[in-house]
This record gives sequence, structure tokens and C-alpha cells, in this order.
Amino acid sequence: MSTIAVVLSAVGLILGLVVALLVVNMLQAVLRPILEIDRYAKDILTAGVGIATNLDGVDDLATTRSVGVRLPGLAIAVLQKLGRA
Repeated sequence: MSTIAVVLSAVGLILGLVVALLVVNMLQAVLRPILEIDRYAKDILTAGVGIATNLDGVDDLATTRSVGVRLPGLAIAVLQKLGRA
């Protein structure tokens, strides 16, 4: 091998190493915000599931309210039938 070929191959290897380090640095600069966004998304999903779990009883609450609203009228009707009101 000639001296020029050895020098050019050494320069090529050094440039390749520099480019590889730059690519790794840029990849890390891109991955850091992506991972942070992923953590935020997981927190939001956890909170959403918690809210949905807490709202599971809303239908039962509506049923309870409708029964509670009718109850005084029903109680008065029963008392009137028994002759106590």
C-alpha cells in the first residue's frame, strides 16, 4: 500500500468516527424529548383512566336521585292510604 492510500484511509476513518459521534449526539437530542413526551402521555392516560373509574357510578347516582325525588310523594300517598296523613 502506498503512503497516500494509508493517509487517506486514516483520514476517512477519523471522519467516519466524527460523523458517527455527531449522529449519536443528534439521535440522543431527538430521543430525550420523545421519551419525555411518552412519560407525559402515560401520566395523562393514567389520570384519564382514574377519572373514568371514578365516573362509573354516575348512572347509579342518577337512578338514586330519581328514586329520592319520587320518595316523598310515594310516602305521602302511602300515609294517605293508611289514613295517617
